[in-house]
Amino acid sequence: MSLDSLVDELYADPNVQRMLALSTHSEPLQICYPKEVNVSRFLAWLLDPSQGHGLGDQAIKSLLTRAGVSAHQANLTLNDRRFLAAANIHTLAFSSIIVVTEAELGLPGEARYIDVLAVDPAAKLYVAIENKFGYREGKDQTKTYFNALRKLFPTYRGIHLYLDSNDSEPEDDHWISINYTWLTEFLGHTEQLSWVAPHVKATMAQFRQAVQEEDDVAEGSVLGKLVTHVASQHGSSLDALHKILTPNAPRSRAKDLAELVKGMASGNEAKANIRLFQLYCRRPNIWDRCLKERKFARFYRVLGEQFSHLVADPRRVVTYFSLKEFERLLDPELGTAWAAAIRIRQDGEHFCVTTYVSLSCVKTQLRTQLLHIVNAERTRNAIRQAQQDDGNLTIRRGISLPPVKAAEDAAEQLKALRTLLKGLG
Repeated sequence: MSLDSLVDELYADPNVQRMLALSTHSEPLQICYPKEVNVSRFLAWLLDPSQGHGLGDQAIKSLLTRAGVSAHQANLTLNDRRFLAAANIHTLAFSSIIVVTEAELGLPGEARYIDVLAVDPAAKLYVAIENKFGYREGKDQTKTYFNALRKLFPTYRGIHLYLDSNDSEPEDDHWISINYTWLTEFLGHTEQLSWVAPHVKATMAQFRQAVQEEDDVAEGSVLGKLVTHVASQHGSSLDALHKILTPNAPRSRAKDLAELVKGMASGNEAKANIRLFQLYCRRPNIWDRCLKERKFARFYRVLGEQFSHLVADPRRVVTYFSLKEFERLLDPELGTAWAAAIRIRQDGEHFCVTTYVSLSCVKTQLRTQLLHIVNAERTRNAIRQAQQDDGNLTIRRGISLPPVKAAEDAAEQLKALRTLLKGLG
């Protein structure tokens, strides 16, 4: 089919028009998208118990609790892991904590800053947050920052958090990786509290909507389903769109358009590319989401063919897949976090496929048995033993796999996961 016909089909699809209509913005923070420094300032405001949100120390407790169930906390000392246990965090008071942004680290000969630093002199504690809102870690950044912070506060307990909107992992093992799901979930929960002031709820809601990724929309939502439909039904058009855009460079769109205009006289294909570019420019963020999900289409197809009750949760550069049958392991009173899943992360043109088990919401009587299964698999796959009885625990990894091999490995890992959990619950 010609490009001209493909673009006509795209414009004519009512689901495309619905997707574009549902992805409109009207809130100021969504229009004036916040940059990393502004997100850091919001985090500092949220974590500071003395600020006007009226939440006290709930945000810092929530953040530290999430750190305590992260797989990365296994790299910490036993004392630090015990400190981050939920039962301990929620019995502490952080009312006198001092929170600053862009705190200079005092490195000789260069000005380096940590995005958010919370210090509690009474508890001899500091919490450092390196906030990556769409940016990548610089060379040796987390290692350098860790050493500088230890020199600044040599007698304090230090908790080092790497908050990343792309689900990237820090190079230095002293840092605990936490993704932006924590922030959007905490803000969403706060909006539901009856005692929180209306103006505070409005602030929380507007900021959540601004930082919440377009692809962080729940897979089961109307918009999420429409994105999945468009990504799966219009693959050829999306491939053509990908070819005319400079990858990961929104500032290059004027140059992209200039290149297209140069070819206007060459015929129908050039004109079709212009129309495709026009459609993209109506909602760049949602089309970027479609392009990213298109890269995961192979996984949807391969896994969907082999598993009849597949569930998926797409994110910016990560998609999670699980099976409905694993819900039998959950205790609804503890939450609805998936008990087990595979995590597929895009890494350039390759993919990383990881199998993990999450014990945080499983039935209490199953935790010991699951932890035994986890450690047996970690031993078999040369992964260090896990000591905690909650959090996300990796049991298998496939690293830097080409697309075809990654899809095959994903199916193999999900099949193996189902076999491991067969008979439980």
